Amino acid sequence: MKFKVNSYHFKLLRDYERLSAFKEAIDEYAIRNCEDSNGSNSKVAFDLGCGSGVLSYFASRYMDKVIAIELNNSTYQLAKENLKEFDNIQVFNDDILIFDFSKLNEKADLIICEMLDTALIDEEEVPVLNRARKFLKANGEIIPKGMINSAEAVFMNNHFIQYEDDEYSPIYIALGESVVYSEFDFMEDIDCDFSAEMELKIFDRDDLDKFGFEENLSQEKYAKFNFKENFNIEEDKLKINGIKLTSFTKLNDDLICGPTPMLNPVMLIPMEETEVRFGDSVRIRLEYVMGGGVETIKTEILEIVHND
Repeated sequence: MKFKVNSYHFKLLRDYERLSAFKEAIDEYAIRNCEDSNGSNSKVAFDLGCGSGVLSYFASRYMDKVIAIELNNSTYQLAKENLKEFDNIQVFNDDILIFDFSKLNEKADLIICEMLDTALIDEEEVPVLNRARKFLKANGEIIPKGMINSAEAVFMNNHFIQYEDDEYSPIYIALGESVVYSEFDFMEDIDCDFSAEMELKIFDRDDLDKFGFEENLSQEKYAKFNFKENFNIEEDKLKINGIKLTSFTKLNDDLICGPTPMLNPVMLIPMEETEVRFGDSVRIRLEYVMGGGVETIKTEILEIVHND
């Protein structure tokens, strides 16, 4: 099937890893819930933030009815055109946060909501699901099922928030182990005001030697910005000035998708530049409002624990 899309949604459709992950999750849901249906148990899906309508299209094969909702009017027009031949799909141009679900006179067996962003910061996945979950049947399911977020200490060239994807590669070097700092189940109500304290372990000398830290610093991309001047290798001293966030989308119990070009790309967040020693642990507080945008991000270094 050919989809009419704008330039942004063209990139979304071109991200085959992202599409295949959601299609696999929808197919798996159908295998468990829809294939034995004899028509007496009508299945309803909500596709929230439906975009160009591709996930509604995937779901329409299995569901008796798909309710697709899109806020942006021009994108809604594209979805409406793309899905016009499907009698079991109804497309609405509305804000999900105020949409009158009661007028549908039915609840959803399945909610599909791909309003994801790294660490759930910039898009409205959480506030949307907090509201829409009230209109999910008691035995209903949500795709995706949840998210896992991890962080690691880095030193980066530019001191502003950056994303790493196929089109842009920020200059940074990882200086510590990745630590899971939050996990969310989208079937549960989630507080949008997020705050977490985490302890980030800085690499010791053996770790740095394993991946050739000093040799890596000689690479042109690091040498160009004098990265080596920020580290005193002989005295076991490093500097950190940011954290790298990586999000893993839990589509279902058996399917987890890491960052793809258009799904939760790696995010770099600046913080106060601080000197650390090999093997130290750094306690950090990270705060943001889910769905509130990157301007709500706050970081604070609470303590540096030395590895004596």
